Amino acid sequence: MRAYEVTRFGGPEVLRLGERPDPPAAAGDVTVDVRAVGLNPIDLLQRSGTLRFANPPRFPFVPGNEFSGVVTAVGSKVTSVAIGDAVIGRTDKARLGALAERVTIEATLVAPMPRSLDFASAAAVPLAGTTALQGIRDALSVRPDDRLLITGGSGVVGMFAIQLAARVGAHTVTTASAASEPLLRSLGADEVIDYRSRPVDESLGRFDKVFDLVGGAQTDTLLTLVSAGGRLVSVSSTPTPGSIRYDYAMSPLRAAALETVLWIATFGKRRRARKGKSTYRFLSMRPSSADLKELTALIDSGDLEIMLDSTYDFEHAADAFARVETRRAKGKVVVTVGDTA
Repeated sequence: MRAYEVTRFGGPEVLRLGERPDPPAAAGDVTVDVRAVGLNPIDLLQRSGTLRFANPPRFPFVPGNEFSGVVTAVGSKVTSVAIGDAVIGRTDKARLGALAERVTIEATLVAPMPRSLDFASAAAVPLAGTTALQGIRDALSVRPDDRLLITGGSGVVGMFAIQLAARVGAHTVTTASAASEPLLRSLGADEVIDYRSRPVDESLGRFDKVFDLVGGAQTDTLLTLVSAGGRLVSVSSTPTPGSIRYDYAMSPLRAAALETVLWIATFGKRRRARKGKSTYRFLSMRPSSADLKELTALIDSGDLEIMLDSTYDFEHAADAFARVETRRAKGKVVVTVGDTA
């Protein structure tokens, strides 16, 4: 099969298109002919080596975190899907492997594809959709009377999160460019703050919940905006202790070293949250077939829209990565691998 490989840590130059053997399948796995692959900022972090301590790879490795496709083989213990089923999946965080003509994955990480979507649109769902769902529903536990701030609302996770919060009935404020305001209001945002002309500071008032999708120095400011008893959850800042410990297999020594580094790196933020009588944590989404099924039901019922920024064919995946790296994509960047109709 053809597959993209990362040959070493670095920039776009470390990505090459080559031939690899078909991935072997265990008893609990399914093999999928990939039709489309969603790209995400985490793909850039994995390629650059930012996550190397938590998950040191063996080169060359096949990148890719989410996909849509058609099942072509099932393991002897698999009963949840069958050959010929159209599915979506979020790959195991250590295995990756989606940016290829074929991927083998645990059956527990795939779910039936939304009937109302084509393959390209369906590939936009697994990572960002699950992250938003686990953030709004679980980590933040958003309620109808909450005043919620979502930073970076024009990103893919932000668009999903706005729609999910609107379904709950929360009063949702988001930051984005002025050009994005009509779209984000149509998705359910009650207020859109143009971050280019208005700073994120105390003039925005207090929030019961904050979903930080931007990270950086702004996170410290966000902590001052959380009401007593409120929560700030970030997917873009430094992970907090315990947040990624079980994402990857690691020795007890490496796990202890990782937890120590994260405890020190996030001590200031966690202390500021405690002083404000709020909580602060990093959310590392967990791949989940059950959550994919919940998202699929919302999509097929018309309660959740999918936004694509652009699509690129398989031979031009480097251009797709370049689009993600601009940080200007409004919606998902997708690489098509096969027939996406």
